[in-house]
Amino acid sequence: MLKRYLALLAVFTWAGMAHADAALKAKLEALLPGMVVESMTPLDNTGFVEAVVDGQVVYFSKDARYVFQGEVIALETRQNITELKQASIKKTILAALNEDDMIVFEPKKTEHTLTVFTDIDCGYCRKLHQQMSEYNDLGIKIRYMAFPRSGPNSESFDKAVNVWCSEDRQQAMTESKAGTSLKSEACDNPVAAHFDAGRRLGVTGTPALFLDSGELLPGYIPPQRLKAILDKKA
Repeated sequence: MLKRYLALLAVFTWAGMAHADAALKAKLEALLPGMVVESMTPLDNTGFVEAVVDGQVVYFSKDARYVFQGEVIALETRQNITELKQASIKKTILAALNEDDMIVFEPKKTEHTLTVFTDIDCGYCRKLHQQMSEYNDLGIKIRYMAFPRSGPNSESFDKAVNVWCSEDRQQAMTESKAGTSLKSEACDNPVAAHFDAGRRLGVTGTPALFLDSGELLPGYIPPQRLKAILDKKA
């Protein structure tokens, strides 16, 4: 009898928590029109909820009266709670990407893989691409994602679309980064989705180099130095 009572109590408690979470989620989304609350997790016994809103980590009071955005650090362990959550989000986003939608430059033997958000007109992106054979010779696989910094409805965006719509994407990328104007093409392409993924990952500049762990290595890094960094992290 006691076991049955405890089982029923657990069901009712879970249902109550789920209802409370759903109510809080609805309230938050009403207060934040146009934004999506992707997840909510109680922040220990602090009375606050850790939420992911449009890919960003924010904290709300359980009555949805207060919100703060910033880093939360556990003093006992010195762990950056916010940083850990952000890394987890980025890792999930990267794992969900489809490599078939990328432009991949792969070595004969891959030791490290980087997902690189790139802009056709970015000077350091072009410098990185000019050294692609060196990166590949060092066992570094580069998976390109499009991130035209000026956003949709821009010349850079159109250049990325032309590259991704080309029959030979690798050659088109090389030519475009060398300053060649490609023939205007139209097709079902992932450029807008890539740009959105980059924004969710917090990309603000290019090239943006991501490890599978979700860690970002911002900016251009010469081949030998990048290899040393990746070897150390591995």
